[in-house]
Amino acid sequence: MPSTELKLKLQSLSRKVEILRKRYLALQSERKELKRTVERQEIEIEKLEKEVAQLKVDNEFLRVAHTVPRDPETVNKYKKQVAKMVRDIDRCIKQLNA
Repeated sequence: MPSTELKLKLQSLSRKVEILRKRYLALQSERKELKRTVERQEIEIEKLEKEVAQLKVDNEFLRVAHTVPRDPETVNKYKKQVAKMVRDIDRCIKQLNA
């Protein structure tokens, strides 16, 4: 009789181990999928951050362009500011590409 009890306990333990193994495999699969999702979202965030930065630059340019008075001295001043902004943007792009 003890042999029968032992067999039953071993079978029960074997079933539990199989259930745990299946859960482990399912969790591994879910983890991989979540990791892929995070990677896709990080790429999307990076893309959106670049777009936001570009839109800020465009907004600043438009703001300056619409406030430019017509006298030559002020126009020259704003041209210098725009040129500086362009240089700053170029420098940032070079740093990003480095």
